[in-house]
Amino acid sequence: MNMRKSNEEQPAGRQKRKFRLSGLIYHNSFVLACSFLAALIGWFITAAGSSDLNRTVYNVPIQFTMSAEAEADGLRVWGSSYQTVDIEVSGSTMITSKLTAEDFEVTAALNPTSTKLTGNTTQKAAAQVHVAKKSTYSDYEVVSISPEEITLEYDRYKEVSLTVENEISFTAGTGFYPGTPVLSAEKVTISGPESSVNKISRAAVVYNVDGALRENKELSCPIRLYGQDGQEIVDTAGMYLSMDVDTEQVTVPVYPKKTVPVVVTMAHRPAQFSDSRITVEPASIDLAGSAEALGAVSEIRMDNVIDFAELDPGKPSQSFQFEIPIPQNTRNITNNSSNTAISQVTVTINLNGYKQQTVTVPESNIQVINGPGGDLAALPITKTLEVTLAGPEAQVQRLTGDSVMVQVDMSNVTAVTGNVDVPATVTIPGSSGEACWVLGSYTMAVTIGSADEVMAQLEPQQKSFAQVAAAPPSD
Repeated sequence: MNMRKSNEEQPAGRQKRKFRLSGLIYHNSFVLACSFLAALIGWFITAAGSSDLNRTVYNVPIQFTMSAEAEADGLRVWGSSYQTVDIEVSGSTMITSKLTAEDFEVTAALNPTSTKLTGNTTQKAAAQVHVAKKSTYSDYEVVSISPEEITLEYDRYKEVSLTVENEISFTAGTGFYPGTPVLSAEKVTISGPESSVNKISRAAVVYNVDGALRENKELSCPIRLYGQDGQEIVDTAGMYLSMDVDTEQVTVPVYPKKTVPVVVTMAHRPAQFSDSRITVEPASIDLAGSAEALGAVSEIRMDNVIDFAELDPGKPSQSFQFEIPIPQNTRNITNNSSNTAISQVTVTINLNGYKQQTVTVPESNIQVINGPGGDLAALPITKTLEVTLAGPEAQVQRLTGDSVMVQVDMSNVTAVTGNVDVPATVTIPGSSGEACWVLGSYTMAVTIGSADEVMAQLEPQQKSFAQVAAAPPSD
């Protein structure tokens, strides 16, 4: 109990004081020490920033120039051993630390001792590198340039335009025809050093399509260049070559195909003339086109007509050639045995065993039809007509003038008195006309005059004509 009392009885002024940081800030000695330390640090920073130290600016691009002689001779710089240089500078770091490649202009001039070129390859010449200051910062020195000398490649400029060769390989599926691939550009212009361009012989797109195509295919193919040795030029960049088109967009077309018969039109062909005596080569052709276009085609009918009235039975075999008409939006893809396109059809008529014979048609078998009428009438001036007939030898030899009928049609003749030549239609009635036919074409001279006079002359003729027409045909 005495100890507690002793402590309690100590004087208040002798108690221990507590430490406070806020009190230190207001202490004069402490503030003075901090100010001195800050000033010392600032001096070191300023001293360090204003010191002269070397610094290197890297990758400054080189600009290539040419002497007047080189430019006048059409020379160009195509390549260089270096495209950039490194520049070492010295000066206040306050300035040099701000320098970049844009603050310098670096040049190298092409000034060859001779502008004569070999034409086989680009020429080479050494050039000194020069540097100039471009920026407003000038209080520094250029210590060195690396490299100080470079090698320039030079040549004249040349360009050539080549047709791009199509070397797309593909096959079409069954029932389809392979069309010709279509390139987006037919030509390519190649430019660069004259010596490099001279080495190019051709340009081509090369691609091999896998599998058989049954529809169009779109491709994107690079254009390949080939040298005079036939080898592909792979490193076009190393030869400083450029192309206005380097990639072709290629459409590889395939079309449906269809086989249709070739049909030849015959005139005056007798009914009994056998099909076996007519040969059409090719008898059919293959067409390619869209499904819609092919669906509208069932045959190819020749525009030309073979007229039996113009055949010559004295020749056992007669041939005719005609161009094959191709329907719109289709393509003839027919080839012969030598893989050559067939564009013509050959029609051969076999007349072996056929003969011709000339007979005289009597007046009784000649009739004028569709006369002028009214006060006018028509009458043949000649009373008979010689006609030539053709047919199998045994049958044509039995024909006489009485076997033939002639009609003179006045439908297209102007009804004016006088004489006029009118086309005559000659026929062989009866079964004989199914095997034989009339050769050539005929006209008859007809007089147009008074109806009374003409009718008086025609009455006996018309009666005979009617009797012949009504008689049964003879074999």
